[in-house]
Amino acid sequence: MKLIFGVPDKSVPIWDFLPSIEVMINNLGWRWGRPPARVVWVDSGGYQAMVRGAKLRLEDVVARFRSLDGDIYISLDTPPTSLCPDDRGLVLRNIEVFDVLRSRLDDRVVVPVVHCYAPHLMLEAIDIYRSLGAKIIAFGGAVPPSMARMGRGSRVAPLIALAIAVKASRVPIHALGIGGSITMYSVVKVLGASSVDSSSWRVKAAYGKILVPGLGERYVGNGRARFGRVDLKPHELEMLKQYLEKTGFPYIDKVEEMLRTFRGRAIINAWVIYHYRDSLSPNNGFQWMLRFAERYRNASLEVLVEELETVISSQKRVA
Repeated sequence: MKLIFGVPDKSVPIWDFLPSIEVMINNLGWRWGRPPARVVWVDSGGYQAMVRGAKLRLEDVVARFRSLDGDIYISLDTPPTSLCPDDRGLVLRNIEVFDVLRSRLDDRVVVPVVHCYAPHLMLEAIDIYRSLGAKIIAFGGAVPPSMARMGRGSRVAPLIALAIAVKASRVPIHALGIGGSITMYSVVKVLGASSVDSSSWRVKAAYGKILVPGLGERYVGNGRARFGRVDLKPHELEMLKQYLEKTGFPYIDKVEEMLRTFRGRAIINAWVIYHYRDSLSPNNGFQWMLRFAERYRNASLEVLVEELETVISSQKRVA
């Protein structure tokens, strides 16, 4: 499974020491020309605009996509505001926008996005995207904890929906915006996604956290961590150093110095994620997701559709 690194700017040029990486830049904020990565993905910025209460004009997105020298472009879409809604109008609007973008940018690879809709709408959207020539389909909202406020069922619904997308699409599925949980990389891989993008290498560094292979995140910052603080112990630092040396980390003599700065932590985190991404092992409170993922991977499309319908129905009864 490919890992695409989310990069907001060029302040931490990870391509200097990871020359074969793929990166994702954002249409809304990128101002620096093409980053020297092997493959450049461009996010439309639709989710960020929604969070800020702003609207993106389709014409502006077309113009920006043309000006940015990318390889793969994520279509502008409107995410659902409720859990797996039966809203055909929303789905058709997103399909219409994708159709415009792929027609106006016929020399570019434009990737449509599906979310956890009612199962029949998911299948309809995937079928239409394939008929329109989509080479990749992205799935949004794959991180259950981000939807936990919607109730217990909201934790499993996105996993079922992602499994449906993988089984129904017959083209590669990209999971958008996977968080930093070690387990989530394993979960998405088990479910069959071909690629994921994440900015967790920077986010964790900003919170004073470092990733230690096999252990998860450890706190090394100078301030007061607000959540999930587990301090790095001396023997864990030695484990990290040994792993970095074994994988050819170019700054092995500066590790302890790098742990004291955001930039240094970000570089180490990017290196660890890149080299450890195919062997990440669950070691936190989200192990239940891996068990669900293994079950969904082996289920038929029909069973998955039935299970998602049951979860959605139970959520409505609770509401």
